[in-house]
Amino acid sequence: MSLHLRIALRYLLSVKGSTLLITFISFFGVFLSVCAILLTLGVFTGFQDSLKEKILASAPHIIISAVGGADPKRIEKKVKEIPEVREILPFTLYSAILAKEDRLQPITVKAVDYGERAFKDLIGKHLRKGKLEDLVVGKGVADVLGVRVGDRAVLVFPTGIRTPTGFIPKTREVRIGGIFETGAYDRDFVIVFMEEREARRFFKRGFKFEGAEVYINDPYRAQEVKEKIEQVLKDDLYIVRSWIDLNKPLFNALQLEKLALFLILLLMVFVASFNITSLLFVKSKEKVRDIAVLKTFGMESSGIRRIFVSVGLTIGFLGALAGIGASFLVAYFVNEYKLIRVPEEVYMMSYIPVHIKTLDLLATFFGTLILSFASSLLPAVRASRENIVNILRNE
Repeated sequence: MSLHLRIALRYLLSVKGSTLLITFISFFGVFLSVCAILLTLGVFTGFQDSLKEKILASAPHIIISAVGGADPKRIEKKVKEIPEVREILPFTLYSAILAKEDRLQPITVKAVDYGERAFKDLIGKHLRKGKLEDLVVGKGVADVLGVRVGDRAVLVFPTGIRTPTGFIPKTREVRIGGIFETGAYDRDFVIVFMEEREARRFFKRGFKFEGAEVYINDPYRAQEVKEKIEQVLKDDLYIVRSWIDLNKPLFNALQLEKLALFLILLLMVFVASFNITSLLFVKSKEKVRDIAVLKTFGMESSGIRRIFVSVGLTIGFLGALAGIGASFLVAYFVNEYKLIRVPEEVYMMSYIPVHIKTLDLLATFFGTLILSFASSLLPAVRASRENIVNILRNE
């Protein structure tokens, strides 16, 4: 251990009276600030991670939309050759209305092959009642219409039959075979699954939208796999979008809010660092004789500065370490007992976990050290400029 650091630690530990109180306040201020920053960022990160998990649990990782004369079956055959692709589910979308007595609900009919393994695996895990047969509706649709498994409803295609006087709606009585729940509003209150053959027979030449849902082994590599799919399908008419593209505005907004919150909370450390400045000014007046003796024995002014900067950095370092340790302890109890409860119908989750990321931890730690260093400079420079002759004469 260097001489400067040994003297700094001795100055820090040998405190009494008002300096002891100021030292404690300085340490406690840094400790609380670091703890508050990490826990707040941890809540934001935990919310983002939980939101991503909810989205990935109910939404496809990549959506391929066929345009013009592109054949979805041909697309499926090509995409299956990509190693990262786990499952692919071709679909056709139709706009319709589902009615039960005097209640109506606009829906999107997703026509799929019920025999596809992807459909059984992906939708089957969200099935709450009934079986994957007949019409499979979301829980939101079932609640709005007041239908249960086995009930009958009327499927209405508004532009079903074309006549000289205009379009006449086409209707068909259907049976509710199953009810699924994903927790996502845009699926539970909108999507209705129908057997592909039955849908084509009913809708016939009506407006449709064809495409395929792609599910990959690692959803967080969706952008990379999307580029491979674009290369494979470069000769076809298509639009490829990943779940990251579809939710980019949301995650960009959350990330911007997190950054702004970090900078604002870092001001807490800045305010706490004023206590370090005050402490060092008091220390420099208390140790004025020591400064004179050290200079008499040949210590340069830069050495005096290093001693007082080391005192400030030590307080910042120890306060940051204590704050990091406390934040991890609090995060453990919050996650273990699920203390941050939120309305599930609003946030798609029942509680928010605390996830402290390494990058946030490093940014907070080094930001604290930089502010502690900056707050120590002025009193350190002041102490190094003390005049030896005046000090010895007064003593």
